[in-house]
Amino acid sequence: MNRKRSLVLVLLGAFASVAAIPSPGMRSVAVAAGQGDDLQAQGMTALKTFWNAIASGIPQAFEPVLAPEYQVQRSDGSGFDRKEFLNSNLPKLAAKPEFTDVKVTGTGDLLVVRYYVTVDATIGGKTVEKHAPRLTVFRKQGDNWLVVAHSNFATLSK
Repeated sequence: MNRKRSLVLVLLGAFASVAAIPSPGMRSVAVAAGQGDDLQAQGMTALKTFWNAIASGIPQAFEPVLAPEYQVQRSDGSGFDRKEFLNSNLPKLAAKPEFTDVKVTGTGDLLVVRYYVTVDATIGGKTVEKHAPRLTVFRKQGDNWLVVAHSNFATLSK
């Protein structure tokens, strides 16, 4: 129960922080007909860019990817802001990740991507569950989609 509550709280916080960011060109919450494919493509591009930075294993790769307000919440209850994440909490990938069941929603300068990732990874020396759900929130800044929040639901080995 405590784990679920922590994840719900971080997601609510992420959405609240993103909602507070003014966006001059906000569209209606409903996605207009014909925008679904474009929205899906934008979400996949943003997602792959984020995971390419993770795969690099170097903090500098995240500079064009992470928003200043970035936070990550993991299934073990640990959470980190941008600085903490970049200083010592980067995952280490052994192979390129594979994405399935990708669902992208968005409006204006905001994308929410829900998906499963299959990846061979470790975090802080702990093995990450190979196939698990994730939720990543992006906001557009200029031509780039920046990661605002990421929730990792994969269990970590003890």
